[in-house]
Amino acid sequence: MSKIEICFSPALINQYVKKDSVVVVTDVFRASTTICTAFANGAKSIIPVESQQEAIDYKAKGYLTGAERKVARCDFADFGNSPFEYTPDKVSGKEIVLTTSNGTRAIKAASDCFLLLIGAFVNLRAVAERCQKESRDVLIVCAGWKDRICVEDSLFAGALTSCLLEDDRFQAASDGTRIAVSLWHHANKDFNKYMMKSEHAQRLLAGGFEDDLNYCLKQSIFDVVPELNGNKLIYDKSDRIEKRELEEALVD
Repeated sequence: MSKIEICFSPALINQYVKKDSVVVVTDVFRASTTICTAFANGAKSIIPVESQQEAIDYKAKGYLTGAERKVARCDFADFGNSPFEYTPDKVSGKEIVLTTSNGTRAIKAASDCFLLLIGAFVNLRAVAERCQKESRDVLIVCAGWKDRICVEDSLFAGALTSCLLEDDRFQAASDGTRIAVSLWHHANKDFNKYMMKSEHAQRLLAGGFEDDLNYCLKQSIFDVVPELNGNKLIYDKSDRIEKRELEEALVD
């Protein structure tokens, strides 16, 4: 029986055994959603880095860079953290370096595992199917906000757990997992309304990113499941289900 655990903050990562587990890192608003979108639009790979200086160093070597702090694009960067910036004409076939306030830090913190996947609502079902295929323990790592728990990542964790529990080979392994599932079932009665009350949703609205916010709440519009390979996130299309039409993801 494969167990499902949830780490609600990267600050707690050392409390969990991940060496032999499939780890799913989620930063719904917005890094994991943006990463999935970039790959759906043809990006070759994404190199997640923790600091702005690392991204600046890569840019000096000729790399495209995405960088965000406090929801805004960093001055030196080619992109911020909005999924709408990573269009096919800009990212197709390209390698991109990315640093964000919380998401890329969570990726680094969780990287010592059997397999690291990137999850968001936009690829929810595809991530669940990949975890079921691997048939290992699953640890869902929420990026949160500055080491604090956040609603959107916790809800994704509950949603993914609910999907996995449809397979009787998986079981919820802790109180935290069961809490997340209960929260998901409660919030899913009026999902968008519930999510709009979150702290980070309010930050995005204040920053003028309402379109980003609505986009991040779309569910299972991509079959893309990015995975960490060395220091790079990749998506091997030859071994994945063909993605749905990108236009579906951009419908308001």
